Amino acid sequence: MKKSIKLALIGLAAALLSSCAIDNPVAAGPRKARNHAEFKARQDYRTTSEVYKNDALYAAANPSNTKVLIDLSDQRAQLVVGSSQDVAIDTPVCTGRAGKRTPTGRFPITEKIVDKRSTIYGTTFYRGRRVHGGDRRKYRGPRDKYVGAPLPYWMRLTGDGIGMHGSNSVHRYPASGGCIRTPQHVVPQIFSKVRKGTPIIVTH
Repeated sequence: MKKSIKLALIGLAAALLSSCAIDNPVAAGPRKARNHAEFKARQDYRTTSEVYKNDALYAAANPSNTKVLIDLSDQRAQLVVGSSQDVAIDTPVCTGRAGKRTPTGRFPITEKIVDKRSTIYGTTFYRGRRVHGGDRRKYRGPRDKYVGAPLPYWMRLTGDGIGMHGSNSVHRYPASGGCIRTPQHVVPQIFSKVRKGTPIIVTH
């Protein structure tokens, strides 16, 4: 009698566990997009830090057939290929905050530098001691050394210091001083597929 009660309890527990597994499935992660249209249609497109890449299309890209599109509303950049503007890379970027907005328009790249340093933002030293960080124009004290902030894989848009470059601070909202911050692991891939004269088109 005890054995039959024990078997019945085991059977009931198994049934309950099976029921829970059916009614409460483990949530699956987001499925990888099959194409760019599917990736852009995601509900979290404006908030995700994920990068879309079409490897075959990227392999076919070269400095003579590419453009870079920047969408300030989405805070994303796209490396597009050919006259059909097929998307090879779609990456989050971080553009200019209020009062320092990234300008809209069509800008040919006028300068490409792998190891660019900022001439405006950086660290100021005096007698071996750090005395100021940030905009060097706002510091009026003594100085004997200035080290500009790194702007790796620099692609200049304007004559007044706006460019696209690598950064570890790519927020999902406008926060830069006007430049287009791009993730460090993505920017070299874009840099290698453009040249001086390649258009960067910024829209809102």
